[in-house]
Amino acid sequence: MNMYEALFIFDETVQEERLKDLSAQAIGEITKAGGKVLETRELGRRTFARIMQKKESGFYMSVTFKIAPEKLSALTAKYHLQDEIFRVQITRFDPKLVAPPAPAPVKA
Repeated sequence: MNMYEALFIFDETVQEERLKDLSAQAIGEITKAGGKVLETRELGRRTFARIMQKKESGFYMSVTFKIAPEKLSALTAKYHLQDEIFRVQITRFDPKLVAPPAPAPVKA
């Protein structure tokens, strides 16, 4: 099993309650495909650098997970079929490339 990070952008017109359902569905698809979700971060609404498909912003969510590489293409295809998911990008995640947290300041 390889480690991956998925960045989801949900449509800006999605209501708050529906957004929670969509994120649960996206995570559920990973577990249905035999993967294991390690971390989920909701990044909130962000404005795009330029207007894409007449949309100015979207709700961002990042998910770190493990899954077998041969199941990844089927998982990506399922995400592309959902209309409320504006974009999804899945990349291989290497924990060695993540910077360690900054040390806490020392009080004198």
